[in-house]
Amino acid sequence: MNANKTHALHSSLLAALLAWAPAPFAEEALAPVLVTATRNPTPLENAPGQVEVVTAADIEKRNVHRVSDALNELPGVFIQTGRGMAQHVQSLALRGIPDEKRTLMLLDGVPLNDGYTGGLPFGGLSVVNLERAEVLYGPMSSLYGGNAMGGVVAFTTRMPKEAEFRLRTGFGDPFQSGKGPEKVRRTSVSIGNRFANDLAVLFGGSWASTDGYRTEWVTSTTAPAAGLTGGSVVPQRTGAPTWLIGDKGRTEWDEHNYFLKLEQRLGNGSRWRFGWQQQAYSYGQDDPRTYLRTAAGAPTYSTYTQSLFINGDAEYRRDLFNVGYETALADGLLTVNAGYSRVAVNTYVTPTGNVVGGGGRVNDSPTRSRFLDAYWNRAFGAHALTTGVAWRQDRATNNEHTLADWTDDGSKSALYATAEGETTTVGIYVQDDWQLRPDLIAHLGLRYDHWENSDGSIRTPGWPAASRITRDYPSRSESALSPKLALVWQAQPGLALRTSLGSAFRAPTVYELYRSTRIGTTTYRANPDLDPETVATWDVGVDLKPWQGGELKATLFLNRMRDLIYVQGSGAVRDRVNVERAESRGLTLGLAQRIGSGSRLFANATFADSEVKKHSLSPAIEGKRLTNLPRVQATVGGETRIGAWTFAASGRYASKQYSTDDNSDRASHAYSGYDAYFVADAKLGYRFDKHVAVALSVDNLFDREYFSYYPAPRRTWFAELQLDY
Repeated sequence: MNANKTHALHSSLLAALLAWAPAPFAEEALAPVLVTATRNPTPLENAPGQVEVVTAADIEKRNVHRVSDALNELPGVFIQTGRGMAQHVQSLALRGIPDEKRTLMLLDGVPLNDGYTGGLPFGGLSVVNLERAEVLYGPMSSLYGGNAMGGVVAFTTRMPKEAEFRLRTGFGDPFQSGKGPEKVRRTSVSIGNRFANDLAVLFGGSWASTDGYRTEWVTSTTAPAAGLTGGSVVPQRTGAPTWLIGDKGRTEWDEHNYFLKLEQRLGNGSRWRFGWQQQAYSYGQDDPRTYLRTAAGAPTYSTYTQSLFINGDAEYRRDLFNVGYETALADGLLTVNAGYSRVAVNTYVTPTGNVVGGGGRVNDSPTRSRFLDAYWNRAFGAHALTTGVAWRQDRATNNEHTLADWTDDGSKSALYATAEGETTTVGIYVQDDWQLRPDLIAHLGLRYDHWENSDGSIRTPGWPAASRITRDYPSRSESALSPKLALVWQAQPGLALRTSLGSAFRAPTVYELYRSTRIGTTTYRANPDLDPETVATWDVGVDLKPWQGGELKATLFLNRMRDLIYVQGSGAVRDRVNVERAESRGLTLGLAQRIGSGSRLFANATFADSEVKKHSLSPAIEGKRLTNLPRVQATVGGETRIGAWTFAASGRYASKQYSTDDNSDRASHAYSGYDAYFVADAKLGYRFDKHVAVALSVDNLFDREYFSYYPAPRRTWFAELQLDY
């Protein structure tokens, strides 16, 4: 087909679409929503690609207990349930790109992805002072460099406008004992003021804890000895039978978050800000149980190794600091952000003894991350230019020591294994938001990043002699060029068509490059020769407001990934390797209807088909689906306000997910597997006056039973008191 015919066909199809569609409704009365994570404040309808915004009002109406809960109703966002409150890592996937290490997470401009694994521990991050969350789908390395393969999630916290005091406190429990986190306690306090010199101060803290519930089963393919009772046959995640012989006890959890924020606007239009927060949590199992009984009815561990029945405690503590400054420069605005993240404690204990003591190992992984980002915005007629430079450095050390008694941290002795390394990335970027016509905007972005890993080493003196490693690794470097092109056409008032094409990368982390470990008799080997991951993405979408209060959004997307890093194999030795090619493609749909000023109905769905396209080291997984990524997701819900009452309810569906690269974990309702599920939540609130409000929320309203590796929480309730002065 020649170019003229192709152009004519495209024109005919577009004309047919516009003729078929109902006359869009332009909601000019609504205040424009500005998207700030694009580095240049942009009206939402002109954003370069699919964008969703969650406001503080949205968060207050819903069952949002953790930062991740603020995102779980959005199209294309998948968050694993796990064991609820006690799930510190939740494998967030964004529009066909699995794992949160491939999505850049920001809090007030500070990267939250840690410098050791690249992931995001959600425990200890407070939702109380969140002002908004912006989700930018698709590759954003053209502005943000590494980790932004799936997109960017930018959280912004608020600052006070006047003197204020806020208190939130509540208590919750499962409807049925032992089926969800028990005795959940949450309290948060914040105090702030904005003074006459425009200095704003906000400080406070939040605390949460639970007595937990029994989430970790003990299974064995070896049948109990003759004469014992209490064991039962259950399916493994592959469908093969195994024996359930006990559990590791209740997963107790405790977390806190302390914070201080300062901000001041100066008389010359400049502004400075400072922020600090400490994110911390700890967890462990209490009261392990064996289900096996002797003929006399006495509990017994029989011939099973008692270390199967126990987990040691774990603790995490991170301090995040950030400073920022904005000032007018050369008829534009210069913004400088700098930050420092220090994970002082990141420990967990691996018992090798028995349920009351004996040997074990303690693992600690302190991390230090520093970053600097400076960019300048200026409008030039039809152009809005953003140009900047960025630098980030991550250094992590992992030390594993033996313990004479796994219940006593003070019994640490010989070094079992150690690894360390450093990664540094330097980038320079430019973006032009070009108003080609009054109804057509082009976003053109380009970034160059240079990545280097250095000071890498592995020592394993405590390993069996035949497999010990003593290696220092030379420095190596890579570079990446990340372009992005997006077009937004306001075809009619209330009708926008958009498309974007871009690429992004993620450099391997210190953990992936240098951390080799032994779990039982299985060795997981690091790979200092890993290549950076890359993705090239194309999407096309439509945003339509067809009638008063109605909104329809649809986006087709295609992600072509290269060199995805994953753990290969299922034998005694497993290696981290690059997968040559993988792909995900699909569609997100969203529909919302506002009714009056206080009610809204919404529904969305995401279809994401994924597969490994080429993997020479393991051809058997070619054609298999990517792990931790459901093929179908859907959410439906609504909210309303009637006088002093508010009510919100929603239901979320996710289809089956796989956690093994060969997709062999096909069984349903099996421990360590991931079931399809539908879960509904609801929240009822009442405000007595502007100072006092109460709320009652119920999670898993219909008491669905399913596994998200662990047995997921069943129906639970939480009652809360809110004071605002």
